Amino acid sequence: MSIQIKQKSVYVSDDQWDWAVWLVGTAAELDMIDHVIYTLHPTFPNPVRKIHTRRGGFRLKASGWGGFTIYIDVVRKNSEHIQLIHELELTDEPARLAVSHTRSISSVIVPANNLSLHEAMPAIKGIAKAFYRKAIEKVAERLPGSTVFVSGGIADADAVHRLSNSLAKLNVRILSADEIPNGVPFQIHIENMIGQASLAVFLVSGRPSMWMNQEIETAKRHGKHIVPVLVGSESELPETLQDFHSLRIDNLDSVADLAQGILKL
Repeated sequence: MSIQIKQKSVYVSDDQWDWAVWLVGTAAELDMIDHVIYTLHPTFPNPVRKIHTRRGGFRLKASGWGGFTIYIDVVRKNSEHIQLIHELELTDEPARLAVSHTRSISSVIVPANNLSLHEAMPAIKGIAKAFYRKAIEKVAERLPGSTVFVSGGIADADAVHRLSNSLAKLNVRILSADEIPNGVPFQIHIENMIGQASLAVFLVSGRPSMWMNQEIETAKRHGKHIVPVLVGSESELPETLQDFHSLRIDNLDSVADLAQGILKL
């Protein structure tokens, strides 16, 4: 299957746009699709939108103030999933982007001109990164002064909960990997959460899980300030966090003081 993603955007006022995204293909190709799941930026109310309407190419309509990455899951009637990525570009001119299907999430975008995919890809990647960065910056402008991503293993759930509550009392917005929206892959959710945070805190009392290691690598890739917190007197700093200054708490009664200390770093 080869389909196209088409979009249209219209400026309304006050840095707001009305926009739409839909699929274009042959009648036979579209008839094979049962529904399409669009995953928007997490700042949207109900960021996961499921469209069953075949007419109009499974069109999604929404409004917003900036471009961002849309993750698209095309679900065929035979239960096959085709995952795509589209960079929403807000202009007054309709934008057409042809997208070939792939089993894993990766963007394969061909501009509507005579350039080959190989020739156009560097420019496309640059534009995609610029729009994603602008969207993150716009989100940051609307967030409180401090936004902290907090994570820990199952054994440290109580400490994570107490630290999150203590930070919230200090007017800090807390982000975590909990409550992933339906249909959103774990890594995409983590990218969005950590991308918004000014600080990433990892509570460690044992060997980090595979999930926490993914979170740590994502925070490093985003260049976030990372604070490892060792829980218990015998906890050791894992290799993935050796390059960062760590804090330690010996008991949960000191979590309130820990929150104060984290914000002073």
